[in-house]
Amino acid sequence: MQKQTNLQQNRQLFDRWAKSYDKAVFQFWMRKFYAQATAELQLNPKTKVLDISCGTGELLKSLQGKAELYGIDISEEMLKAAKKKLGRKVKLLKADVHRLPFEDNFFDYAMTTEAFHHYYDQPSALKEMVRVTKNGGKIIVADINFFLKPVHWLFQKIEPGCVKVNSKKEMKKLFEEAGLRNVKQKRNFLFAVMTVGEK
Repeated sequence: MQKQTNLQQNRQLFDRWAKSYDKAVFQFWMRKFYAQATAELQLNPKTKVLDISCGTGELLKSLQGKAELYGIDISEEMLKAAKKKLGRKVKLLKADVHRLPFEDNFFDYAMTTEAFHHYYDQPSALKEMVRVTKNGGKIIVADINFFLKPVHWLFQKIEPGCVKVNSKKEMKKLFEEAGLRNVKQKRNFLFAVMTVGEK
């Protein structure tokens, strides 16, 4: 029941947000998440990259022509915007991170930016990301982090669909428990932390 409520809240939130998601003020914030995450990628035309919770496709747009690109989102409205922007060269699907519609060991990189705090079962979501990533591939999670637990608690209360904002230590533990190696973390701007692990 909680799972369905969370999915419904997030679909409604991001369906409503889709029309204004690309406005300059918000994309200034989002580009801060994207920049550090995409800097981790070593790309060629055969590299397979999955952007989970891809929104209107801005991150994928920045990678067009450099790799084989895939994006998923639970919001139909976000995907409509992404399809208009990206055309047919990027494979876009409506899907939930907890049940990724891809075979094992398919991607070189699986990444999510500014969305992990919305996932209703974060360990399960991370395990799915690991499942679809090749051995030697990387998992990248860039998500909000406000330094202090009370601020995280408050954010969880006020943002619709928010499940849990992790501390750096909590995120590193999730990665290690998912079996990821060489876990590294970096504060990519004031209110975000990127965690990267190798399968």
